[in-house]
Amino acid sequence: MSIERQKILIIDDTPANITLLGMALQDQYEIQIATSGKKGLVLASETPPDLVLLDIMMPDLDGYETCRLFKSDAKLQHIPIIFVTALSEIEAEIQGLSLGAADFLIKPFNLQIAQLRVRNLLETERMRQALRQKEEDQRLAATVFAYSHDGIVITDVENRIINVNNAFSRITGYGLDEIKGENPRILKSGRQDTEFYRNMWQALLSEGHWSGEIWNRNKQGEIYAALTSIAVVRDDQDSIHHFIGSFIDITPIKEHQHALERIAHFDPLTGVPNRFLLSDRLEQAIVHARRSRKLMAVCYLDLDEFKPINDRFGHQVGDQLLIEITRRIMACLREGDTLARIGGDEFVLLLLDINDSGECKTILRRILKAVSAKMLLANQTVSVSLSLGFTLYPDDSADSETLIRHADQAMYQAKQQGKNRFQRFDAFREK
Repeated sequence: MSIERQKILIIDDTPANITLLGMALQDQYEIQIATSGKKGLVLASETPPDLVLLDIMMPDLDGYETCRLFKSDAKLQHIPIIFVTALSEIEAEIQGLSLGAADFLIKPFNLQIAQLRVRNLLETERMRQALRQKEEDQRLAATVFAYSHDGIVITDVENRIINVNNAFSRITGYGLDEIKGENPRILKSGRQDTEFYRNMWQALLSEGHWSGEIWNRNKQGEIYAALTSIAVVRDDQDSIHHFIGSFIDITPIKEHQHALERIAHFDPLTGVPNRFLLSDRLEQAIVHARRSRKLMAVCYLDLDEFKPINDRFGHQVGDQLLIEITRRIMACLREGDTLARIGGDEFVLLLLDINDSGECKTILRRILKAVSAKMLLANQTVSVSLSLGFTLYPDDSADSETLIRHADQAMYQAKQQGKNRFQRFDAFREK
């Protein structure tokens, strides 16, 4: 990759001076030539040079006036100017320096000295521009750091906090004076295990960066979700100098996602799984039953005489009845069992790790008893019962949809036999 050569504009009305300076500098620099101050200003405006060599004694527009016009132009005022003159009087230097000139070359000049002065001035200007760019970058970085809506934390090589921005304090509740010198683990919520952080650090140190979601805890003890990015900053020797972490609080997004998931998978009235989640749970339960070599009961539940109560007392009381029935059934279940509402007053129950049909019937009797107990709703004493049908997998080795249909068929048999009872599916009876 070639480095672009620096550009020097020579403004002089004497061809001999132009030729002499041009020959001395053309091997190292790109040379532009103007034979008057006006032409020099036009050339500089079109393609600003890195340095101007400017003759003082020129007709029409002398070097002093040309220099003044350069320094009054915002686009050109930072270009260093070296006066080229035969005038050696101190007044000429004072006037030139007062106009902003950087140096003087006195005619007749030594070409080696001229080359050195040009090189030194250009190198000084290069460093000045680099310093100015660095200062601008630092000001920009400081502005971004201070006003960013993202929380930013800077830690040293030992991962001790050395600086945080205002957004960090707003999100976490901690000011710099409270947290300086601490390890960011002070924010740890406990939701993610040691393995999570081990993998995070492994990726960070091997790849130089890491991004992901971290659940943290703020000063008030509230847990929040942070979409986080961490970068390693290394020095010229490739040693770790510090770490920079930035994050945004995505708790509202996570809460919205959770709400959407509940709407999609849970019954809004009772809070138990709906038909869609039941389908997933049943597939998982079938796999579990195969592995454990134990029975699983698929039960279909339907309330007896629910419609008359709903018609008599209204839908609001009917909804409260369904909520209470759900609570009573859930109180009879064990960890790992699933109760799902699939519509109206119909429910499906999955009982896992059943040893035999007797154990299943014991649980179902407990449910029937709990449901049939009287309850007070809208200052009215009401009671309902259940008709319940069930089938046992893998004794009944049908697929998930067929298992539910078999349990439904058994439930209708229970209703026909007088309600408030359960009935096991009998494949031979159905044939």
